[in-house]
Amino acid sequence: MVWVVAFNLMNLVTTYCSLPPSDPQSSAQKHQIHRRHHAGLETKRPGLWDYGYQPMDGLPTLRRTKELEGGPKQKPRGIPPPLTDDLSLEHITQSWKEDGESNDHLWNTLKECIDQGHVNDDVGHETLPKPCIYSWVANLERRLDNPKRIADKLKPYIASNEGWSAADDNGKLGWAPSSGLGSKFAMEWKGITQPVRAVTWMIMRSYGEKWEGSKLKVEVWSGTTRMASEEIVGFHDKKTSETYNIKMKLADGEKK
Repeated sequence: MVWVVAFNLMNLVTTYCSLPPSDPQSSAQKHQIHRRHHAGLETKRPGLWDYGYQPMDGLPTLRRTKELEGGPKQKPRGIPPPLTDDLSLEHITQSWKEDGESNDHLWNTLKECIDQGHVNDDVGHETLPKPCIYSWVANLERRLDNPKRIADKLKPYIASNEGWSAADDNGKLGWAPSSGLGSKFAMEWKGITQPVRAVTWMIMRSYGEKWEGSKLKVEVWSGTTRMASEEIVGFHDKKTSETYNIKMKLADGEKK
């Protein structure tokens, strides 16, 4: 019980400390935000290390920044290696280290960026381009917890609909062909300003009479050009209902 309480307290503190400031007012606060967009957040020199701690949003200033004996190691530069079938706990540390060393020139501290003249390159996460022009996952998003909200999420982009509707099938929310065979719908996006390279569907496959033999044909068009087409199977031999990711790559990542 003590371990559970201690773990959750530590998780609360670390989560809070990683949050961006809510309403930066002073230039000092803006300066701290600026630091968060750089790789080298830690202040470290022989015997001293602040471990990347930032006295922001009410957190106190540290009295000392002494490096703890046996404490955590400094965060490596770069990003962790991609999660692949070949990646293992035995090699992940070395792979991360090698990548950080080979790409060290790409990861600058705040001081290094200032020395290079990039003082005003701060970009908040709200202004960064979204990786997807449109996305949603039922129940994963707090406001997508019932069929009506899912229907409202889809409505602005539904160009035509014959037989599809938002549904709750034994606690599994989604967009389903309520009219059975021959049901079809079309979605349309206009004024897209960034390349679209793929369309990913999260589909559920199940078993039983209702699902047996079910298939869905998906086509992606750009004007009069068909960019991708795939037939998706909705059933399997397992006695379970499972979610699968179907990724359709588009030609040349053109705007749709």
